[in-house]
Amino acid sequence: MSMVQYGLWSNCTNKCDFCLLRERDYISKEEQLHRLKYVKNNLDYVDWDNQFKDGISLLGGELYGITDKEIQESFLELIDKIIEKIIKPHPQAFYSTVTNGIYNPEFLFKVIDKFESQGLINQTDTNFSYDLKYRFHTEESRLLCIENIKKYNQRYSKPASVQMILTQNLINEYNSGNFEFNSFRKEVLGGASLYLLYPHKVRTGKVLTDFNFNRHDLIKFVLDIKQKYPDMCSSFILSVINSSKFKYTGYYVRDPLYNESDYSQQPVLDEDKSDTNPECGHSTLYQCYADCNRCMLCDIEEMLE
Repeated sequence: MSMVQYGLWSNCTNKCDFCLLRERDYISKEEQLHRLKYVKNNLDYVDWDNQFKDGISLLGGELYGITDKEIQESFLELIDKIIEKIIKPHPQAFYSTVTNGIYNPEFLFKVIDKFESQGLINQTDTNFSYDLKYRFHTEESRLLCIENIKKYNQRYSKPASVQMILTQNLINEYNSGNFEFNSFRKEVLGGASLYLLYPHKVRTGKVLTDFNFNRHDLIKFVLDIKQKYPDMCSSFILSVINSSKFKYTGYYVRDPLYNESDYSQQPVLDEDKSDTNPECGHSTLYQCYADCNRCMLCDIEEMLE
């Protein structure tokens, strides 16, 4: 069970404190068009019928805040090819994407409208990112994200989901009673599904004191939501288990601008995902506790026994 994930560019006006991107240079219009061209060509060399039958994921930076018409048209051409080559022939395949929602949503709707107009909306997986502390720099940007989540879910029969990184700050707010998942989903997100993700490496150089969770607090939290929010707990555990193997990286070698290159690059696991902990054999991504070097996936597996 695998998808191919394409990180198109790092251009993003928000600059979250916990940005996970290795590459954060603001690339030019020329380079954006160049990357779209290469991804379109690379799609012809990926085994969508067997190895990557679950579909494709497109990520930024931020993809849907672009306003340049030429880049938008090139992006929409890529979407057309994704629909014809991946989504239509493979009913189990998804177009998956993540967005921060801090922009005018007109272009996002143009993209998703292509799927809806062909009866393929159920093969989309749109996710908005949300965070209580480290994503939004102003209240205005937070409210804009919420507004766009609600607009999206009023527009389409298949609603978007919301992803939140499970931080120590979120656990603290939950434990203190300042944050309650059901009321947040109903009153703030308009009923959107909420999914928790475990923290990856922060690549901004910033010290975020309550970003990564402590081991005891994480275990206590998981056991608690297992009783109170079993569906959310199950999706979190599944996300943790699948993280090191589910999504491969496509078009990972960046070629010099305008040079002819090998379009036939095969998807590979991210180097962080392929780097394993010698003590247990799991990805080193799971060594994400703030207070120790234990493997979180080992702890999750023990809870499942």
